[in-house]
Amino acid sequence: MIKRCPQHGLFRGEHCECGFAGQPFLDETKTEQLGRLVAGGLRHFPDDLGLQMDSRGWVDLTKLCEVVRSRHRWASKELLIALIESDPKQRYEISNDKVRARYGHSVDVELDHQDNKLPRLYYGASEEEADRILEIGLKSASQRYVHLSTTPEKAWHVATFRTGNPKVIQADAAAAQEAGVKMMTVNEDIVISETIPSRFLCILAAKDIPKHG
Repeated sequence: MIKRCPQHGLFRGEHCECGFAGQPFLDETKTEQLGRLVAGGLRHFPDDLGLQMDSRGWVDLTKLCEVVRSRHRWASKELLIALIESDPKQRYEISNDKVRARYGHSVDVELDHQDNKLPRLYYGASEEEADRILEIGLKSASQRYVHLSTTPEKAWHVATFRTGNPKVIQADAAAAQEAGVKMMTVNEDIVISETIPSRFLCILAAKDIPKHG
C-alpha cells in the first residue's frame, strides 16, 4: 500500500519516517497490480507491451502510462510516478520523461550506473550453489547482471529466502574490476556485476557473518 504524509509525501509501510500513520493513497491490491505490470515492461518483456527500450534500459514515460492505462483504467501518470518514487527498494528511476528499472533485468541492456567503489562484495547462496559457484564463477542464470550485496549480513539475509542454511561468498571486487569485470553501484545495498571468475571468490566462515539482517 502507498500512503501519503502531509510533511514528507508518499511512502510505503505502516508509518512515515516521522511516525505519522499516513493517509491511504493506493491500496495494496492496486499497488501490486501496477508493480507487476511496470516490472514486466521495464525488466522482462517490453516488446510484448509495445514499449521501445533503448540500450540503457530507458523507455518513454508517457508511453508506459498509456500501456498501464490500457490494462488498468483506474491507473494514471500520477499513480505510476507515486509507485516509482515511493519504492523503498529503489527499483526504478525517472529522468527527462524517460523511465527505467535500475536493476533486475532479464532483457539485454547495458546499464550505466556509477562504478562500484567497494573493495569487497557478497553473494548469498545455498551450500550446493556455493560449491558450484567456486568451480565455475559467479554468473546469472536468468538476469542480465549478477546482483551482489554490499555487506555479508545483507547477502546472508537475502539467501534465507531460498535456503535454510545460507553460505556467503565474498568477491574481491577491487581485483576483479582491475582485471576488467564491470561492477556498478545501484544503491547502498546492491551492486550489479558482469560474470565474476572463480579466482576472485571465496566462502566466508560462519563466524564472520553477522546474522541480524
